[in-house]
Amino acid sequence: IVNAKLSILIFLILAGCVPARDLGYGEIDSSCGPSLIEGEINGKKAYFVLDTGAAITALDQNQSSYFGFSCRDTDVEICGFNSDVGAMKQVVGIDSLKINGKLIAFEETIYANNMAKLTRYIESCTRKRIAGIIGVPVIKRYGLIIDLMNNKLYSSTR
Repeated sequence: IVNAKLSILIFLILAGCVPARDLGYGEIDSSCGPSLIEGEINGKKAYFVLDTGAAITALDQNQSSYFGFSCRDTDVEICGFNSDVGAMKQVVGIDSLKINGKLIAFEETIYANNMAKLTRYIESCTRKRIAGIIGVPVIKRYGLIIDLMNNKLYSSTR
């Protein structure tokens, strides 16, 4: 019994000495209200709104030529917080999309819509032009942890 207790005690002491997993993080800009994070689309710097109420990830179709993607018509429509309904297009031609330095694979469809009013509003406040909205499926799938108290976005895995 003494050897078993001693072994458990040694194990617990050694386990406490193991360094915590290094969580990569990016800075969140919430100075204007929405939470903005830096990323990339096809190798070009981009900013995104982190939206824990969004069921999809969507890009601004007005920036498609700059980022090198195109859009296909779909039957998908979404309803925003003010009950406006908008037709969504499917994004085609994205070779890479990164958030917080993490490459996002496309297990889910990425959509596009005209986000001109939203991009103008955020740009007037932050001087950053958003390229899109990162929704819950991407936030969950890639283990993104939003810490608004410290304005950080952590990646739970590297």
